[in-house]
Amino acid sequence: MATKVSITEKLSALFSAQAKAAAELRHDLDQIEAEVVTHQNRLAEVRRAPVELAEIERRVDALLIEEEADARGSFIPSAISKPDGFARGSQIIDVLVRPRTTLGALIILGFRDQIRESLIKEAADASPAKSIGDAERERETNRLTDEIQKLELVREKISRLAEAQGVSVPRSEYADPAALLAGDGDL
Repeated sequence: MATKVSITEKLSALFSAQAKAAAELRHDLDQIEAEVVTHQNRLAEVRRAPVELAEIERRVDALLIEEEADARGSFIPSAISKPDGFARGSQIIDVLVRPRTTLGALIILGFRDQIRESLIKEAADASPAKSIGDAERERETNRLTDEIQKLELVREKISRLAEAQGVSVPRSEYADPAALLAGDGDL
């Protein structure tokens, strides 16, 4: 004789299967979320990574040129060599004591190499992580951004498929609005 399965047993089995499927779905979505967060963290590291030594040198050189030019705008060295001139007339003291032109005055007085070396060393020593060149930074930024976008679209596609089957899927508060608003054909 065949055993009769009661309606409560059937419902219990159905609810158990649905709960198991929902748990597996949440687990899969949690894994995608973890991958998104990992890529976002790596993207933040790439964006914060120090520039290479050549870029530090270029920035320091540009600063020194600019500061010297500012100081030379107020410095009058010809006042020293005029027949009736004198050193104070060159304005070098004023240039030295004015905060905006102090560095430029030191460059005029011959300390360019020492200042350059010190600034570059200080900047390089202060770098908290491995430096990244501009090309590598752009390439890695693009790669990570693309990967994050793909994961966001996959997460949204899974969520919509689950909802179509009656499984409620809460969206992440950090979900990409572009993925949430994407048409079904774009997923």
